[in-house]
Amino acid sequence: MTATATILDVYCVHAATGTDATVNEALGALAARVPLSEVGASSVQDFVQSVPQAIAAIDAARGDPDDLYITTTTSSGVDGAIWPGNGSTGSVNSGQTQPLGVSVPVDFVQNLSLWDYDSASGDDLLGSIRIEESERGAGPIARLASSPGEGSAYYVTYRVE
Repeated sequence: MTATATILDVYCVHAATGTDATVNEALGALAARVPLSEVGASSVQDFVQSVPQAIAAIDAARGDPDDLYITTTTSSGVDGAIWPGNGSTGSVNSGQTQPLGVSVPVDFVQNLSLWDYDSASGDDLLGSIRIEESERGAGPIARLASSPGEGSAYYVTYRVE
């Protein structure tokens, strides 16, 4: 029986800038996978805010919102987005959580890609995660999706059942 992943929310640690090297270095030190129950955090926001070096760098950086959309493939295009859908995007700033409530089937492994829509040029990949069927029943998991080139970092929180 194929598993189903419910994508609970995304927390924007840092919106894309492409130029903040200090932030990129600090974000690179964040854990790539966080079993929230094991670190004693009630939310991914609580976890991230407990990492002082990353937060200090993020607070010092300039922040413009990302025009976020999410696909289950490695191809860009708002028309193929599972969130928000209907060819639209959601504006997300650093420090904001965006509730999603989207379900996707997971047959072994499912990719999720986060994109920043760009009307003037190609859309920018903000990061991707892999959701694994073997995570079924593990409770909420937060996985880091980041792009050193864009300077973006998002935690995607999901549950596999």
